[in-house]
Amino acid sequence: MLSRRSLFAVGGAAFLLNACERAVPDGRFPLMDVMAAEPNLSNFRAALRSSGLASELFDRPGIYTVLAPTNLAWSGAPERIRRGEHDALLSLIAGGRLRLPDIQARGGRIRMLSGVEMRVVGGTAENPRIQGARPGQAPSGASASIIRPNLMASNGVVHIVEGVLLPA
Repeated sequence: MLSRRSLFAVGGAAFLLNACERAVPDGRFPLMDVMAAEPNLSNFRAALRSSGLASELFDRPGIYTVLAPTNLAWSGAPERIRRGEHDALLSLIAGGRLRLPDIQARGGRIRMLSGVEMRVVGGTAENPRIQGARPGQAPSGASASIIRPNLMASNGVVHIVEGVLLPA
């Protein structure tokens, strides 16, 4: 026979398990939660929060593609990006949900919110190497590979990149 106590225990356990659900990149969770599930993106997430972009973009209706640099890549980024400068961080975010096949269908080009264009300059279909380009110019500056592509979020997609890309 079930008592009130055993029903409460079962319900409490279900509540606890539901509260402990970890964000997975399957399209059910928002961008910031998907990035939070990746400990290697903590510095980038902190910069998004300190710049106000996390609330300005991701807490409102809209779909975005994020090129999220790893913590190791972040440590070598220019100071203005590490400080969380709003306009510099926009160079790592594009409008729309662009998975790798979508990027390839666009000729390997992504127009970022800052106006900078990221272009595929090599690598493989699964891990393309990308480089930044100023509008109307050839790619310049550092290039980096997308090492974990297509992390799907409810409001976009995250690609983990091994570098912080800004055109020279």
